[in-house]
Amino acid sequence: MAKKSNSELFSSLLYIIVGILLVIFRSQTLGWAMTIVGIVFLVSGALELVKKNWAGGAVSLIIGLAILILGWTAAQIVLLVLGILIAVKGGVALFEVLKKNKKNALEIVFPILSIVVGLLLAFGNGLDIIIVIVGVLLAIDGAVGLVGALKD
Repeated sequence: MAKKSNSELFSSLLYIIVGILLVIFRSQTLGWAMTIVGIVFLVSGALELVKKNWAGGAVSLIIGLAILILGWTAAQIVLLVLGILIAVKGGVALFEVLKKNKKNALEIVFPILSIVVGLLLAFGNGLDIIIVIVGVLLAIDGAVGLVGALKD
């Protein structure tokens, strides 16, 4: 079997690094990501204005400023709404399962998990938990990829 390419090694190491950063810095990474995206929109808008694309440049600048100024507030509102919707959906699903004559444990567990995750997203530290889980999964995926890339 041929050796894996350098890009596979790089990707695996990048997954490990990003995963570890997500676990260590949790919700701060969302702020960093929003800041980066806001700056990208600002730079893109400025470049469009230099090219005399007034409409596209103005829209990009407005989006960039909105993300930088309102980013975390908007994210909190989205998390609140999304969390409530997930919890309500879980509650409806649980109610439907409980109405049935025959139920199994999995049919009850998933709606309860939906309610818990929804409430954590809306009112707790659910975002941190989700970011940590994603970070751990990325680090594991990167480690598995790295082991595979280093094998012959």
